[in-house]
Amino acid sequence: MLGQRKLVIAVLVVALLVAMLSVAGLAAPKTVTMWTFAPNNAAEWNDRKADIEQKFKITFNIKQVAENAYVQTLQAAMMSNKDVPDIIEWRIEQNQILYANPNKSFVLPLDKYVKKSKNFKYVPEGRVAFVKFGGHVYGIPHDVHPVVLVYNDTLWKAVGIDLAAIKTWDEFMEAAKKLTAEKKDGKPVHYALPTQNGGLNDTMLMIFQQTGAQILDKDGKPNFTNNPALKEFVSKWLDWYHSGIMCAWDWGAFPTLLANGTLASYCSPDWWVPQVDQAAKDGKYKFKVRALPLYKAGGAETASWGGTFMAIPKTKNNEKNADFLYQIIEYGQLDEAAAVSRFKTSGMLSPLTTVWNNDVYKQPDPRFGGQKLGELQTNLAKKMPSLNNGEVFWTAIQEFGNVYSEMVTGKTSVEDGLKKTQQIVTQKYEQLIK
Repeated sequence: MLGQRKLVIAVLVVALLVAMLSVAGLAAPKTVTMWTFAPNNAAEWNDRKADIEQKFKITFNIKQVAENAYVQTLQAAMMSNKDVPDIIEWRIEQNQILYANPNKSFVLPLDKYVKKSKNFKYVPEGRVAFVKFGGHVYGIPHDVHPVVLVYNDTLWKAVGIDLAAIKTWDEFMEAAKKLTAEKKDGKPVHYALPTQNGGLNDTMLMIFQQTGAQILDKDGKPNFTNNPALKEFVSKWLDWYHSGIMCAWDWGAFPTLLANGTLASYCSPDWWVPQVDQAAKDGKYKFKVRALPLYKAGGAETASWGGTFMAIPKTKNNEKNADFLYQIIEYGQLDEAAAVSRFKTSGMLSPLTTVWNNDVYKQPDPRFGGQKLGELQTNLAKKMPSLNNGEVFWTAIQEFGNVYSEMVTGKTSVEDGLKKTQQIVTQKYEQLIK
């Protein structure tokens, strides 16, 4: 009898040890593969590779996949159940993999993890909105990308405008008429803002976020009609555009346009601020930075544009290891030391608000005459507006852009354009939720 009791106790001890090892992550996969698409992010992960491997006792493989083939490559791997990554890093915009229905989403919902997380609660709500579909959180953001206004103080003051004193976008656009008054060959010598003029992208998208208007309702359904705030904004934007104060958003020539004075100001997320580096270094002009002018009293002074997130592809193997994989992605995105280092090396703001009081964000920036850009960005990021999201959000942006070309040329009225967009996006929404 005594021997049987010892045997039972021994079996229980072994079982308990196995359970403890599993909980501790020691029974987790020995190799973890992450896909990314962004070269700058891949460089960050390679810099942190040894640290991550040591902390989690794994081999951490980082694979860069071409952005234009990312979704197709992931889908093919998941369908064949071959070489599926354990973790992915992907763009927030036009992501094509997140759905309100978890059964349709390419990645696992992280709700049970983020609810328990000591760090995730410090991620700004406005940033979480970009990875939250149907009430489910599917990823952890890498960044926040608060938007500020970078401007050529020399050129604006030369026409009698102190841009620091401008309160609203209406005031800004009126002041911009003075800036653009000087002409050469019939065109302004200086422009107030850049735009691709393709609808809700770049400058238009950033200012749109300040309006409080939404293109989806809280349930993720299209909301382009019976939406006075949206109609007002589109109408106002078209008036601003036709006033002639904007030039083309030229990605490749952006630094040159700033350096030669063609472009006198631009709305900028943190990752685009360095476009002013060469112009500031040249010393011909003095540059400053500020919060965005208000669209309306009491509204947001910032917005967000771009960004990436980490998630766990939905496979049986990943579901089994999800507890462990979540620890890696949270450490990857929300580690305090890494957050500070990220700002030092790239100027990009981590979503972990608990580090925003660090001195690294309070340093004078010589590009802007000693203004503390990091402090401005962190203060603004705390008040970032939220957008209603859903699987049709980026489709809605795209379809609005298609119709926008008719509105900006006068071929279609704003009201009819919004009705047309509503009809198209509703059809696509109904197809997606089937």
